Amino acid sequence: MLADVEVEEFERQWEAMMDECLVREVEWVKDLYTKKMAWATAYIRGCFYAGLRTTSRCESLHAKMGRFVERRYGILDFVTNFQRCVEFLRDNEEELDFRSLYGSPVLQTQFPELEKSGAVNYTREIFLRFREALKSSVRVTIVECKKLEDRTVYVTQKYRRPQFRWTVAHHFGTDSFFCSCMRMESFGLPCVHILAVLVQLDIGYLPKSLVLQRWSKTAKVEIEGPSIMNEPGEANEVYRSRMGAFLQHCKRLARVACMRESDFKSCLDRIVEETYVLDMKNGVGTAAQGSAAGGQDGVRDPVAVRTKGTGRAQEPFGCRGIKRRKCSNCGVVGHRRTRCPSGPCSQPVCTQDLAEGALGRDDSQSHGTKT
Repeated sequence: MLADVEVEEFERQWEAMMDECLVREVEWVKDLYTKKMAWATAYIRGCFYAGLRTTSRCESLHAKMGRFVERRYGILDFVTNFQRCVEFLRDNEEELDFRSLYGSPVLQTQFPELEKSGAVNYTREIFLRFREALKSSVRVTIVECKKLEDRTVYVTQKYRRPQFRWTVAHHFGTDSFFCSCMRMESFGLPCVHILAVLVQLDIGYLPKSLVLQRWSKTAKVEIEGPSIMNEPGEANEVYRSRMGAFLQHCKRLARVACMRESDFKSCLDRIVEETYVLDMKNGVGTAAQGSAAGGQDGVRDPVAVRTKGTGRAQEPFGCRGIKRRKCSNCGVVGHRRTRCPSGPCSQPVCTQDLAEGALGRDDSQSHGTKT
């Protein structure tokens, strides 16, 4: 109950709670009241804390660390697994950045123009919170409007809660909005009261004053490369920082260079040429030459490699000749061993020898029968 009130209302409700619960003389309640500047929303409203007010952020990090580090690990195992955890978190961040840059959420509210404007400007996680506030803005009504010279002041009220009223000031010159709830100053997102005023004014986009740079999709694009390069650190960390900053600019270049065919070809040729020069400069000229040739001449045929066997598989089918066998006796092509002119089968055989051989076989067979 004490979260969404101002200072005067907080003091009034605190006194009523003391009398109702009879805890006015309790020591820990007195001590809690003396520390109200550190926990009461009515007093810390307007101070930017990015939504972090408890130890939930630290506990969430500890839970992720628990998946990689155990208490039985030594110093070497701890450092190794800690590095794995850091790489895991960085990979998740890269995935979320990819979804924010290339994904388009489905519109769900009654105000598609404002919702689409939030989807274009905010990252995915921040957009989900913005959409919830946009859905709740329908329960806010404008009960009073005061027009001044440089601004217009709107008095808003929640549905059936007349005791909760907030004022929204719209400055014409800077096109900026300020609400007495100070959610924009505390968290960096427009509150339901400002969104209700935008709906009332029939504005279909989010003004630049309501889009905090740290919650936008281009937050990392605005990071200056030289400021990261000058920071001290190990060579590996400096390299990762340089690569992260460079990739953000490459993503931005890719989005605009691929819109037209002429821009795509010219940028691709220049990138291939610059890559070739840098590769040669850093001692990897062979790889650069191959990549440059592939980028300029297109995709080439693969290098032919001799396969196992006779090697006839590399010849086209129509060019293959008829395989001719050689004689194993004389080595001449055109006949086999059984038909070789100089072979044993080609010698003339006497008829008398054939007859005597036949009679010898008959005698042996007859003697075997008698036996």
